Amino acid sequence: MGLTKLGWNATRDEQFAPHLAKGFVPARVAVEDKHFYRLWTETAELTAQITGKLIHEARGDHAKLPKVGDWVAIKLLPNEAKAAIHAVLPRRTLIVRKISGRDTAAQILATNVETVFLVTAADASFNAARLERMLVMAHDSGARPVVVLNKIDLCEDLDAKLAEAGRVAGDALVLAACALTGRGVKKLAALIQPGDTVVFIGTSGVGKSSLINRLYGEDIQATLEVRERDAKGRHATSWREMIFLPQGGVVIDTPGMREFHIWDASQGAKETFPEIEALARGCHFRDCTHTKEKDCAVLAAVAAGTLPRDRHESFIKLQLEISYLREAEKRAGWQDRRKSDRLAHRVFNKPD
Repeated sequence: MGLTKLGWNATRDEQFAPHLAKGFVPARVAVEDKHFYRLWTETAELTAQITGKLIHEARGDHAKLPKVGDWVAIKLLPNEAKAAIHAVLPRRTLIVRKISGRDTAAQILATNVETVFLVTAADASFNAARLERMLVMAHDSGARPVVVLNKIDLCEDLDAKLAEAGRVAGDALVLAACALTGRGVKKLAALIQPGDTVVFIGTSGVGKSSLINRLYGEDIQATLEVRERDAKGRHATSWREMIFLPQGGVVIDTPGMREFHIWDASQGAKETFPEIEALARGCHFRDCTHTKEKDCAVLAAVAAGTLPRDRHESFIKLQLEISYLREAEKRAGWQDRRKSDRLAHRVFNKPD
């Protein structure tokens, strides 16, 4: 299908030059299954595994291993539709969240994408606070966020729902769509140019796979019915997978996520709450937390009713989560250093 259709460009040529000199071939990761991968090259689709050297160089940091959307340097295996992955090229954009549970680690959802479609439903499952967190993740990735309000056929007051989504989205584009009828899908497709890579993110049941089927022109992604009593869906997609659209462009579908745990969200928070960032410039204290300080422009706006209280509460909750995550990272790093010190002590103090 050609590397340019997969998103290859002149910058990638420069990055790959050292690997080309070693006889490696460029490929893109389409599916990841632990240490097994499905790759696209210029002329073929291959299965691959990462080398022991690459695993060693990652030193237990799974974020350094190949992920869906990555460009990799591979060595073809003779007489087989298989390859070995030797290196991962630099990532231009990176969509990441904290893994579920108490562990402090990053989970990469997709790499090297131009646009993040944040899909939410216009039915009873719509949640403004969850959309805010999705926007934080998207802004931090470096890609363009686009909010897709799907299932508008189930919405009694579309204008009100669009206004609510727009209030949360800030400067991000908001599109109304219906995967069932096809309404709004043309506008969605117009945002995906040949050579672009986009990713669909949202909770289970919002219709990500149905929208992708509409874009593709036939049912290639499994879909499941949504429970009527609570508008909740089940996982139709079980892994992240890249899909090449007939009209050009690459789509990455992701499993529905019940939780959106942020990772490194300092910049994403500023872009998701631009009105608070603007008000903060008028605060008396440069390090104002906007919670109890005197002469706080943000608190004054809340009291005056010019800043919605729920927006302020969401912002404060996010800042607390960012602070907790940074402290957890420091503790984890300190514990790792102590383990290394104890190991070194045992090694260098062995009895002769």
